[in-house]
Amino acid sequence: MKLVYLCALLTSSVYSQSQGMYPDIEDTARNTFCVSSNDTMLVKIFNWAVGNSDKYVGDDSDPVGPWYEAALPDREAFCMRDVSHQCMGEELNGHGRQNLNMLTRFVENISVSKDYCSYWEINKDNLPAPADYVSDKDFWYNLNANFDVLNACYRLYLWTGDETYINDPRFETFFRLSANEYINHWQLQADKIMQRPGVMHEDDTLIDPKFKTFRGLPSYEESVRGLTVTGDLIASVYKGLKSYAQIWKIRGNEDSCRLYETKASEYARLYNSVWWNEQTQNYYAYKLEDEILQEGGNNVFPLWFEIIDNSGRVDHLLEMMAEKETNVESMSYYPMIFYRYGKEDIAYHYLNELYSNERRDYPEVASGVIEGIVCGIAGVNADAAANRISTLPRFTSSTGWFSVENIPVFSGKISILHHSGEKSSLVNKLDKEFVWRAMFPGKVKKINEKPAEYGTDALGNNFSFIDLVCRPGETVTAEVQYR
Repeated sequence: MKLVYLCALLTSSVYSQSQGMYPDIEDTARNTFCVSSNDTMLVKIFNWAVGNSDKYVGDDSDPVGPWYEAALPDREAFCMRDVSHQCMGEELNGHGRQNLNMLTRFVENISVSKDYCSYWEINKDNLPAPADYVSDKDFWYNLNANFDVLNACYRLYLWTGDETYINDPRFETFFRLSANEYINHWQLQADKIMQRPGVMHEDDTLIDPKFKTFRGLPSYEESVRGLTVTGDLIASVYKGLKSYAQIWKIRGNEDSCRLYETKASEYARLYNSVWWNEQTQNYYAYKLEDEILQEGGNNVFPLWFEIIDNSGRVDHLLEMMAEKETNVESMSYYPMIFYRYGKEDIAYHYLNELYSNERRDYPEVASGVIEGIVCGIAGVNADAAANRISTLPRFTSSTGWFSVENIPVFSGKISILHHSGEKSSLVNKLDKEFVWRAMFPGKVKKINEKPAEYGTDALGNNFSFIDLVCRPGETVTAEVQYR
């Protein structure tokens, strides 16, 4: 494992102690990924997360190639759900080589002999982890996984611009099989999924199989027995197909884009009608073998995969989620979910909760915190298809100014300084120009003396923006004017 290092020792802590003093984000002598802020607690949380993420990085010389731990501790392995969630935080922390290698391992191991599954968990020896695998007929597998990985590949393409994620033949084979044969084979079609059995494709010739009834769990919920279909499975299929549709759009195939968009919309209609309980104002979580729909869980995956089409329902579910205790794995999704929906105070609360949690050393926590801070508080987002990077300061009263330096994106780096919620500067350290969409909360009259454009998030919260061209080596500033 790589030794832990904290960029705070070199840079961040110096600046975070200087109340009101911004770092020079153009300083080329500082090339570490780090944050600075008047909010010293936020800097402390970030530095802990970076250090914890680094300590789980494996050796490139291991048989599997570059990797990081993304599973239960001490397995020296990575599993499909954890990697799909951790990948953005790890990409930000400079572990892009690991992401590409690990996802390649997943997509290249899909096979007919495993009923179009891959290996749920792979270890450093490039073998299916023994804790989850005996043979191609006897292994653990959550059916959400193929769609989660598909979505992760699309997101990483948008962030990095690396076309391997969408055009490499191994990736395309995985996408195609997952969006077609896999769905049909496991009876996941939108018009058939409600009638599917809970257990499928078991080999009756096996004597005392280790993973009987676990080879094809229809959920990420692993503690409830007798499941046949779940809301989190429907949401993951929806998001996977939406991502595949967008991949086809990037490739210039509008017919295939429409095909998979249409298929995805069928799952959204199913979920938002059949799975909604009007009486309790909540979504059902799962359907059991007795045909009864039941509530349970905390709706984290339907919110994460953005299948819910009613803003009032989303708002209500977020309130419920914030009031309900959960495990650290689910909580690691919370900061980004709440920031996405404009709930800055609650999102900030969960960054602190994760930092103080007794299980904070679970690898997924650090990744979720890093993503929550960079993509949540600083609002950094990337879209390689549009050659655009956007930012949106999402501050609470604790944060007056905030900077993130040397963010890996588009095969280069950028630095961003939010002087306040109304002024931002961006340094382009890439070797190409891109469009910076400088966004600010609320509706303002002008930005940089030009009329602002407007948009809303999924809950109808307003934001204002301006698009600016950033050339290599340039520092560009955007500032709000109200009249």
